[in-house]
Amino acid sequence: MKKTYEIPNHFMIGTSSSAWQIEGCAGKKPGQESWAELFYQTNPHRWYDERGPQKASDFYHHYKDDIATMAKFGMNTFRFTIQWPRFMQGNEVDPDESAYYQDVINTIKAHGMKPIISLEHWEIPAKLFKEQDGWVSRKTIDAYLHYVDRALHAFHDDVDTWFAFTEPNIPIDNGYIKKIWYPFVHDPQRAYQAHFHKILATAKAVALAHQKYPNITMGAMVHMTPIYAASNDIRDVQAAYYTDLFEVRLYLDAYLKGEIPSEIFTELKKYNCLFAYGPNDLEIIHENPVDLLGIDYYFPIRVQARNTPYEGPFCSKVYYEDYVWPEREYNANRGWEIYPKAILDVGRRIQKDYGNKPWFVSENGIGIEGEDRYRNDKGYIDDDYRIDFIQRHLGYALQAKEEGCNVHGYLIWSFIDNLSAINAFKNRYGLLELDLNTYQRIPKKSLHWLQNVMQKGELSVE
Repeated sequence: MKKTYEIPNHFMIGTSSSAWQIEGCAGKKPGQESWAELFYQTNPHRWYDERGPQKASDFYHHYKDDIATMAKFGMNTFRFTIQWPRFMQGNEVDPDESAYYQDVINTIKAHGMKPIISLEHWEIPAKLFKEQDGWVSRKTIDAYLHYVDRALHAFHDDVDTWFAFTEPNIPIDNGYIKKIWYPFVHDPQRAYQAHFHKILATAKAVALAHQKYPNITMGAMVHMTPIYAASNDIRDVQAAYYTDLFEVRLYLDAYLKGEIPSEIFTELKKYNCLFAYGPNDLEIIHENPVDLLGIDYYFPIRVQARNTPYEGPFCSKVYYEDYVWPEREYNANRGWEIYPKAILDVGRRIQKDYGNKPWFVSENGIGIEGEDRYRNDKGYIDDDYRIDFIQRHLGYALQAKEEGCNVHGYLIWSFIDNLSAINAFKNRYGLLELDLNTYQRIPKKSLHWLQNVMQKGELSVE
């Protein structure tokens, strides 16, 4: 039986992007390299087809047409990122790049859309990595806050919704725990020091915004991986509890409650990887929770109790082994489970455990390899799998809204096929196909479907 949801007025529907993944290096000056360029330059062989961030999707030269296309197809919101090392050249604002971002903002607003800015989506200047180990160093917080202040000063009159970070944990976990991204080490002490510094930097960005720019809201976007236990057995439940502690609550409690869970300190101390912190740091975090939470959701984590001891440096795998749910729906191209109901579960959790703080789905999408096989006889990609994916996930976001969860929107990743670390353009996420030879943008079936949903103002879900 079909369920039809009305899309509420002012409910954000649109797309999300990160600057390095759509702008790449286009237009940059010497000295404006980011983490992404450093990653590629030191390890090009790790990237699919050895394609790096040179042009990415070339949004830098196509932004006017891209934004016009978003509006034409009915979207009302676009979340993008300012590239920190592009906007700042050393300690000074680059006037050319400031003018570029101002025109991006103006173009979004001219088309009747809402601009949302994230201030950091892994785009730390390469110089800070080379000189002081990136977010492991406390000095990076000061450099970041200087940049935040300059960006807010430049654009606070035109943009009222800001985010200090997008998915702050991902480059840390992949770089210092899993060893699959630059700088390719497994050093849990450095990892959790970097995590703490990003949490503290978020609180300080919130404090700065509230003090100097009271007309704006300052939030943060988390990479949400809801944890599900294999059974109600106490060992599986305990495994889920501790996995959730490190994979979810480390940031969620800090951002929404202003607290780092006490068990984090206990467990990290037990494994000799507790981060250093100053006498006032926890008070600053406590006094400055975020105004708005973004949920970047792609897949859940299912866990069972460990049957064999974990060997190696500390990480959350100490507490669990992976569990494959017998009813699992699976995107084999990306290696991720598809579980739309998690969005409703997240909404209910925020409602129950976090005072129903305001949030929205800031990223959700599906990456498919070899989409050319779905091209129809007219030359367009019939991505019915993406329509199904978006339809069900958006449906649960709207159900959460109906249940009283404080959810304000749903943004798709991504409006165009974009570059990803290591995978490059192997898996395609876009509503628009990107031709890598011509940089032509070609609407997929999903984009026309979304336009129809927006025109009707309602969504029907099986």
